[in-house]
Amino acid sequence: MVTSASVAMASEEWVRWVLGLALLAGIALGGLRLYLGRDEETRLRPGEAADFARLDVGRRGNVYLLCPSEPAICSQPADATSPVFAMSVDRLYVLVRDMLASEDRLSRVSEDAERHRLVLIQRSPVMRFPDIITIELIPLDGERSTLAILSRSRYGRSDFGVNAARVKRLIEKLQAAAGS
Repeated sequence: MVTSASVAMASEEWVRWVLGLALLAGIALGGLRLYLGRDEETRLRPGEAADFARLDVGRRGNVYLLCPSEPAICSQPADATSPVFAMSVDRLYVLVRDMLASEDRLSRVSEDAERHRLVLIQRSPVMRFPDIITIELIPLDGERSTLAILSRSRYGRSDFGVNAARVKRLIEKLQAAAGS
C-alpha cells in the first residue's frame, strides 16, 4: 500500500539524486573551465601552425577556410572566396590589426609584419574553448590586396558554426572599415 509518507520519501530521494548530479556536473564544468583558462591554451602546440600552401584540416566540422581564388595559395578547397580590397597590403594589414583590437577574448600568439601574417587565439565566452585563427594578407597587382583566413577549434568535432560566423563577421567589419 502506497502511503503519502512513502511518496514523500521517494520524492525527497529523487530530489537528492537530482541535486547530487547537478553538483557533480557543476564541479566538472568548473574544472573544465579552469583547465581551458590556463595560459598554455593561448600558445600554439606542435603541429598547430597553419601553412596555407600545405593545409590538411581534413573533413572536420569545426574549421572554416577563406581563401582567394587568385593567387591560389590554399592547398585545400575553401569554404568561401576572399574579397579583394582596393588598397595596398600594408594598409590592409593596419586595418586588420585595428579591427582585431576590438575583438573580445582574443590573444595574439604570433605576428610577422613582413609576411603580413597573424596567428591568434579567441576563446568562447563561457567555457573558454580556444579557437585558432590564422590570417595572411596577400598583395595583388597595383594597389589591391586580399587575404586568407583559417579559423579552427582546437577541441571537438563540431563548433555549431562559430568559426564560419567569426570569419564572416571579421570580413564584414573589414569591408565596412575599408569602405567597400
